[in-house]
Amino acid sequence: MKFIELKKHLSQQKDACYLLSGDDPFVLSSAIKAFEAIVELPEMNLIRLESPTAADIVNAALVFPMMSPFRLIVVEKFEKDAEELKKYLLSPSETTVIVIVSPTVTKNLSGIPALTVVDCSRLDGSVILSYIARECNSGGVNISQPAAQLLIDSCNRFMSRISVELKKLIAYKKSGVISSEDVAKLVNADPEYKVFELGDCLASGKGERALTILDDMLGGGSVAGVFGIIYKHFRQLLYVAVTQNDDDVRRNLGVNEYALKRIRAQAKGFSPKQLKSICDRLHKVDSDYKSGLISDKLAITTFALQVVNEGRK
Repeated sequence: MKFIELKKHLSQQKDACYLLSGDDPFVLSSAIKAFEAIVELPEMNLIRLESPTAADIVNAALVFPMMSPFRLIVVEKFEKDAEELKKYLLSPSETTVIVIVSPTVTKNLSGIPALTVVDCSRLDGSVILSYIARECNSGGVNISQPAAQLLIDSCNRFMSRISVELKKLIAYKKSGVISSEDVAKLVNADPEYKVFELGDCLASGKGERALTILDDMLGGGSVAGVFGIIYKHFRQLLYVAVTQNDDDVRRNLGVNEYALKRIRAQAKGFSPKQLKSICDRLHKVDSDYKSGLISDKLAITTFALQVVNEGRK
């Protein structure tokens, strides 16, 4: 089940045990709040367990709620054997709801068949746009469509960042319309967004802009980290360029539909031969600076200029 379906689901039924899994902390937190709303007198009927055993969870679940239709058990960092929990779920309490929070599905959780999984991954762009419009309206400002999209892209669709950056933009603007210029000025773009922008510049031969982006990326983190992001990105572009089956790409690269569309769109700016050449060049750059033949920053800068110049030939 998607996160956006959760509120309606809870209005119709309550299952015995849920697994909240996904990569956006804001969405995970919002899902937990949706569950908290089903209990009355939370000081008595809301139990939080961290790093529990399966027996701890079951013992908490067997207690009846007090003056509330449900008792809620929120579990985090559950990494121990789940056998006792599996047995409990064969005949669970009808008045207890267990919510296990785990950004990734760990091995012990993958073997529990009775879990109702709630996908708390990054939301679709259309859902985020609606959120941005509501928040701007509440704050007494408007936002242009390009600015809203730039905010989403700059934050790599992480609601945990978008919510914070949007509050900052609303406070800065106070009234009127938030523009793309405002977003570019106030929002520090996520490295994954920057590497897409870098790819666009390299594909279109915009060497000066590519160097500006690189300088910005290098100023915000280690050279090795930046190089790793760039190298990974171009390997993904090459794989997508030579692989037509979207299911294979999603499975092997571990990307969602939104990311796949962005990668495919950018890969079309290069030929497979160019992407192979870029990956080979990145491999050589990596080897050269690790061997001390060239400084790390100079190596990355030289790579960018070579790709731009090669594209102009």
